[in-house]
Amino acid sequence: MAIPVLKLNLAPEPSLWRQNHEAMGWGAVGLGALLLVGTSAFTGWKYYKATKEATQSFKITQEAQKVAREQGELVTTLKSVDVSTELPRWKLAERILSERTLPWSRLTAELERSLVQDVRVKSIQRIRGTDQTVQLALKGEARSRDAEVKFIERLQGNGVFAQVLLEREAERQGGGLDFELKLPATATPKPYEPLPAPEFARSAAPAPPVRATPAPAPRPGAPTKTPVARNPAPAGEAPKLNLPPPPDFSPGALAPEDRAEAIRKRIEQVRAAQQEQTEAKLQRDAEARRAAGQPAGPGGRAPRGAQDRRKEQP
Repeated sequence: MAIPVLKLNLAPEPSLWRQNHEAMGWGAVGLGALLLVGTSAFTGWKYYKATKEATQSFKITQEAQKVAREQGELVTTLKSVDVSTELPRWKLAERILSERTLPWSRLTAELERSLVQDVRVKSIQRIRGTDQTVQLALKGEARSRDAEVKFIERLQGNGVFAQVLLEREAERQGGGLDFELKLPATATPKPYEPLPAPEFARSAAPAPPVRATPAPAPRPGAPTKTPVARNPAPAGEAPKLNLPPPPDFSPGALAPEDRAEAIRKRIEQVRAAQQEQTEAKLQRDAEARRAAGQPAGPGGRAPRGAQDRRKEQP
């Protein structure tokens, strides 16, 4: 009887790990290395961020301590201030600041720019608002509502006033309207511009010419008098003064403060020219009398200056 043959394979069956264990092992090592590097980088970034935040927190703490010290010093300084002594200086500084910001001349010039016909301003008061801005309290009257509306529109179009607030309005018994306005001024007013000619300006009528009165005819038998040459001015014309050309006084040509100064200088020039003209006229009259053989002064007497000179002569 033959012995049966058994075919046995004791080697394990091949698997993915057994076939690729070397590659898979190196791959696991590489993946672990990547995870280690990523974890180290994340930890380093977090550490840098925490250090930066700690530095900022330290700086903020130092600034807060500095501010606290400054506040303490300020409180100490304020406690040492005598309000009763410093209050007049503060009020003076506030008044100077308000005058430089919007002087009365500028406010009145802007109101004149905005005025319309049939509107009259009765009172003006400059006050301070709750936010310490300059405000103008105005009381006025208008003959009609259209005139009041037109005046308010002109004020709204003016760049100096921020807004126009109508505080009160009432009808007058004889006709017309009484109103009260509050005009807050802008913090930075625009530069001053010359005033334009008002709408209701009317050209002045020319003065009538002055007619010369004829001299009366001499009566028969009356003694004749030798005429004295006086170089009179032409009939109907006043003697011309030797004056420089006047400045431009047309509306809006000069600022209000410059206009007052120019008028004062013009008056002084006119007075000086009149004085020179009077002295020249007296001198011409004296020369004419001496040429005609008449006494140098009225009433047969020489002028006071001539009498003094005669007394001084030996």
